[in-house]
Amino acid sequence: MMRRDRELLAGLARVNAEIGNATIRLLTLQADDAEYAAALRQLGRDLVRIGAELAARAGELDGTALDPATLPNHPGEETQRPNGAA
Repeated sequence: MMRRDRELLAGLARVNAEIGNATIRLLTLQADDAEYAAALRQLGRDLVRIGAELAARAGELDGTALDPATLPNHPGEETQRPNGAA
């Protein structure tokens, strides 16, 4: 495993370790819409960032680019797969 991959996975581990604390913080902030929105946004950014980094690295390894069509457009929306694949 390359150093870069170890660093990528260490970043994933950090985000994973922070999710529990972020969730508890979100539960305590629900009464304050502005802080709650900011905390939701930060968690979303952290998850999107690490997801994009993982997908980009996978693409480097196998030459497959991330297909935006496979991503949901709205929260709760099922991901659409090409040709109806599951």
